[in-house]
Amino acid sequence: MDFDHLLALAAVTPPAVVLQTAFANGLGIIRDLAARGVPVLALDPSPRAVGLRSRFAAGLVCPDPRQDEEAFLLFLEDLGRRLPQKAVVFPTHDESIWPLSRSAERLSPWYLVPFSRWDTMVRLYDKREQMESAWRCGVDTPKTVFVDSAADLERGVDEIGLPAILKPVESLAFKQRFHRHVLEIADRGKLDEVYATVDDCGTLMYQEIIPGGDDELFTVGSYLDASSRPLAVFTGHKLRQHPPRFGICRMAVSKWDDELAEAGLRLLQELGYWGVSQVEFKRDPRDGRYCLMEVNARHWLWHSLSTVCGVDLSYAAYADVIGRPFSAPRQIDGPHWVLTITDTRDALGEFLRGERKVGPWLDSYRGVKQDGVLSLKDPLPGALILGRQLKSVVKARLARTEAKP
Repeated sequence: MDFDHLLALAAVTPPAVVLQTAFANGLGIIRDLAARGVPVLALDPSPRAVGLRSRFAAGLVCPDPRQDEEAFLLFLEDLGRRLPQKAVVFPTHDESIWPLSRSAERLSPWYLVPFSRWDTMVRLYDKREQMESAWRCGVDTPKTVFVDSAADLERGVDEIGLPAILKPVESLAFKQRFHRHVLEIADRGKLDEVYATVDDCGTLMYQEIIPGGDDELFTVGSYLDASSRPLAVFTGHKLRQHPPRFGICRMAVSKWDDELAEAGLRLLQELGYWGVSQVEFKRDPRDGRYCLMEVNARHWLWHSLSTVCGVDLSYAAYADVIGRPFSAPRQIDGPHWVLTITDTRDALGEFLRGERKVGPWLDSYRGVKQDGVLSLKDPLPGALILGRQLKSVVKARLARTEAKP
């Protein structure tokens, strides 16, 4: 879709603007809203972002909010003046949702912003506030010590022991430096080595590792309105991750759980939250408790599974903010979501190492109803990702070959 076509459609139906569309998060929003007849504009700082190539959206390159937040906001203001009516904004990553939340009033002449303003959102930006809110409302968490000094770290080792994990209270700078959300600490030597590299990252959390594999991870996905009333709620279960333990989802299944949903909503209401979110838990196999991992104040990677199961979180947010009544039904249990490209690549290595059997892996695909990137209706984004992955594999093999004596 070109931009002029989008403008014509947006004159009739309020458009949606999806920010950061390089992978499944943004693609899922684009495809879900387009299926409802919503004109969609995809924005990304990278011209390589596959969402800009979706047939269901017009695509524009925008400034990177991590590098120049003011340029990003000025771009949105200029874009807003060109749109025939207000657009609903859908950020897919923290680096875009935080400036939009802070500047919602500034952008209000041109955009409808269906999530909390900064006075509330800052409580989710701060992982310490997330944990303390969970403690106040009785949601279980891993054992946690907040670390502002070497003395706090020693207290964490005394109270929690090793192995453990370190993760930041404010995650964006940490993620940009280490390209991961958490650092695993196996022993004392590793702890001293790692702490020397993170002691300038502000307050850290020294946290117990809840035992169990990736299949003990569960999610509450929801859309809450401005009064924190749930209009759409979904619960799901991760089956595999890339890489294992602290990675992104490779496969997940829809599975309703009343206890899980109640815990997630209780925490969000304690925070006074408005918007789409993911509350992730890990079930402790020792006692069955759901322990809070984190709250993502936005769409998460595999949110499109909820739509397949009847709970369209993107449309719930869109309908609510434009004043259209909407309430999602109870989800359908059983459908699977997968990143076939990632899952297949990882599984091949697992087969060779004897970590996974082919038969059960193939059986897990019987329930697949949604791929995060591959789509016959919208083939180009998936084809681009597949081509880039294959190119990466070939380059890695050539590099290993050249390195051999």
